[in-house]
Amino acid sequence: MHLFFPFKKATHPQKRYLYAITTGTFAGELLTYIEDDAESFMFLSMPKMIIRDIPKNTFTGGISGGIVDVVEKMPTAVYKICVAQYKKLKNGK
Repeated sequence: MHLFFPFKKATHPQKRYLYAITTGTFAGELLTYIEDDAESFMFLSMPKMIIRDIPKNTFTGGISGGIVDVVEKMPTAVYKICVAQYKKLKNGK
């Protein structure tokens, strides 16, 4: 058991996990993974509350390159609010 960093570094984002962008154009944004398709992972970006469509190879490269860090696993209730906001944005409401 890891006492200070209990999260595995997975190359595929996990639901309910919060990811921090540490460098680059999107530095300072926190991403919540919501869904994916064949080519991209879709995240809700906070604090801007916009949808980020990130190509899978870009995300995996960001994890391995230290650009993307796992912050924490969100409580279920908080994650449900993020999913609702994502759906609202996706549907244009």
